[in-house]
Amino acid sequence: MTMYIYRIFLLLFLSCLSFTTLAASLNDYLGHIKSMTAVFEQYVFIESTQEPEESTGTIYVLSPDKFRLDYNKPYKQVYVADGERLWSYDEDLEQVTVKKQEGLLANSPAIILGNPSELSKAYVIQWQGKKKNIGWFYLTPKNADSQFDHVRLGFTGKNLYVMELYDSFGQRTRLRFSELQYNPEISPATFTFTPPEGVDVIGDVTNDN
Repeated sequence: MTMYIYRIFLLLFLSCLSFTTLAASLNDYLGHIKSMTAVFEQYVFIESTQEPEESTGTIYVLSPDKFRLDYNKPYKQVYVADGERLWSYDEDLEQVTVKKQEGLLANSPAIILGNPSELSKAYVIQWQGKKKNIGWFYLTPKNADSQFDHVRLGFTGKNLYVMELYDSFGQRTRLRFSELQYNPEISPATFTFTPPEGVDVIGDVTNDN
């Protein structure tokens, strides 16, 4: 699951609009978001299996570079981007991994929710129309090194409802959002992570500044 978070955690008008206008429309939908919270259901579909892997949790986003994912079921895992480092904590393994955040999320879907104004720099954006009252956008990474083949975003009205990530190995990850709040007050402590006592820490936790 970790690989999806690291390449992870988030546009709509007429299909005949130009690329520039499409990007602007997407920014109209997400550009006002300075912070966001939501409950999510995650489904990972693997071609070789019939049933998807399911998990649930909560997401917190603070533009431009902070987010937190708390997985509650079936395993407790925490992922925190504090603006300088990306932390991942697996409660069952009693292990924390920490990496420098700089550049790590630049070409990942994380910028969709954390920094939507940068979307047109990282993705080619296409409007796919509506299906069952969900408006779909199709995003193709401009960076050839991206491990995602494409990303789809589905909206109900102006609200982000579903995010689908497709990798080059035929695996699809779907995040479905509920209880979504735009621009709530979020405590700064939400994006601070301190490794619990007694766990293994892999990576550099020192501050270089």
